[in-house]
Amino acid sequence: MLNQREMDVLSILCGSDKSLTATQIVGRRKGLTQSTVTAVLRKMLRENLVEVDGVTHSGKVLSRMYKPSATCLETITEHFKQMYSSVAYIVSLRDVCAYLLEMDTESDAEKKNEIAQMKKAVREYEKTL
Repeated sequence: MLNQREMDVLSILCGSDKSLTATQIVGRRKGLTQSTVTAVLRKMLRENLVEVDGVTHSGKVLSRMYKPSATCLETITEHFKQMYSSVAYIVSLRDVCAYLLEMDTESDAEKKNEIAQMKKAVREYEKTL
């Protein structure tokens, strides 16, 4: 299971539309330090969660550019499932879904599409019961 700093770095990379340097990652979240991000990136490279996507000049030094690997979304999803499993007896699935839908991160059209996808997933799951 990933720790909070690892999740922070991974979510920043997965949420970016371009590759980022360690310094750019630090600049996107309060509380992250260069040494922490560098250590996290080294670990995630070993675990194939991120990839080096080139090198760029950052001031007077060369810096690696990082991007999430193909398994990034799977890793975040698994982390979410493990976290939910530990509180499922307290927080209902209905409440989690309601909260996620209430988050103001998408347009109304995107939310309606998400709801349609959720309904489809529920119908397909019901068939297995």
